[in-house]
Amino acid sequence: MEWSAAGAPLIAMRAIHFAATAVVAGALLFRMVVAKPVLGSEKGFANPFRRQTLRVLWLALACAVVSGTIWLLLQTASMSGMPFNEAMTADVLSTVVNETQFGQITVIRLGLAVGLAVCLAFDGAAIAEWFALPAALAFMASLAWTGHASSTLGAVGYLHLAADALHLIAAAAWIGGLLCLILFLAEALRSRAMSLAHDAAERFSTLGIVSVAALLLAGIINTIILVGSLRGLLGTDYGRVLMLKLGVFAIMLVFAAVNRLRLTPRLGLPLGSEQEPAALRQLLLNSAIEFALGLVIFGIVGMLGTMHPAVHLVK
Repeated sequence: MEWSAAGAPLIAMRAIHFAATAVVAGALLFRMVVAKPVLGSEKGFANPFRRQTLRVLWLALACAVVSGTIWLLLQTASMSGMPFNEAMTADVLSTVVNETQFGQITVIRLGLAVGLAVCLAFDGAAIAEWFALPAALAFMASLAWTGHASSTLGAVGYLHLAADALHLIAAAAWIGGLLCLILFLAEALRSRAMSLAHDAAERFSTLGIVSVAALLLAGIINTIILVGSLRGLLGTDYGRVLMLKLGVFAIMLVFAAVNRLRLTPRLGLPLGSEQEPAALRQLLLNSAIEFALGLVIFGIVGMLGTMHPAVHLVK
């Protein structure tokens, strides 16, 4: 492999940061696109769910800030070529923050994180709600400028950045949103609100279809730019790790298809049907497995970002 144990902390911080950022964006998107239309005036359900998701948002945002800070420190040591303890000086850190694109993007993203924290502090206010979602999507999309897409030149570089940003937002909508879906379904199971669970699962499934379409489109563009050929896909470490990611993605699609085509319709059966609670429990389990697989994908993404793209290794 092209990375060593010395790069493991950087890979871990990248993976944690991507996952935490996706949960922030996905949770806010779920609130706006799924929960709000479904719950309407259901205050008895909406209030506990909102408090649960608010706790998740605070935890995920804190995790994103901490992991992002550690990522910056590790990246500083990597860029300087110095041992970690020697690189942790004001001069070296100032150079990376002020004179590299990674450092400048990190500062911008920190500003977005502060703005999101203010929105969460005033959770429930309409202006905070409407500002939080675009800020969270920008927080996620801006990760495109920290990876391989930021070093692609010319018109292809702009296409690469746009595709990567779309890819990241779609991943947040699906994988990040899954955690809120799990919370929603668990609350629905507790309160036996089968119709709410059905409507939420159906709306999230539609959001998932849009997300998968965007992931496929952006993924194809990114693969063409970063891999370039079948030889690059099969004959390089980067290509093989990418295939592992695609394999996990395919398994997620199977679970998503079962949820949409088999389990969600069972939640809409006539009131009192014995199949509803069983279907909801299975939907909860499948969604949890989906989310776990999504975390595996973020781990793989953390690894891919530290590897040389296949297109640079195959002539």
